[in-house]
Amino acid sequence: MDKFEKGEKVLYSINGVCEITDITERFFGKTVMRYYVLKPISNNEATLFVPVNNENLVRKMKRLMTQPQLDEVLNAVSSKDVEWNSNEAVRKEEFRNTISFGNVSEILILLKSIWIHRRMQNSKGRKLHISDEMYLREAEKIIKEEISTVIGVEQDEVIPYIKNKILA
Repeated sequence: MDKFEKGEKVLYSINGVCEITDITERFFGKTVMRYYVLKPISNNEATLFVPVNNENLVRKMKRLMTQPQLDEVLNAVSSKDVEWNSNEAVRKEEFRNTISFGNVSEILILLKSIWIHRRMQNSKGRKLHISDEMYLREAEKIIKEEISTVIGVEQDEVIPYIKNKILA
């Protein structure tokens, strides 16, 4: 029994939201291997093959949230106080880890902290540090694809939607 099914949409590592277009078998010599065939929704040209029995690769495939799960996460992040780490090196490491391994909730907390810090910097006539701006763009990119798929809106509508929910 396969963990995922044909037609299901999943998050796959850095490839973002993908649709499982097939579960197929391929022969390598005398060995038969089953694969999930993934098509990233942001790149029609790409096709990814994930061996069903490769736990390390299959573990990188995650089911998308449902709308109720998203609402729950947004409510939790909205009520969470965030802190800004003034140590740039530590902050970069935290941001990098969150973007690489974080779940949606952790990435939304990262976004909230950067958005609040940016607002404070702007009120002082300053801008975000270049590395913070880079992590902000990367986190927004990751979040936009999944959330637009979950709530059924265009990606450019996601950030205003999230800000309205978690910065209110």
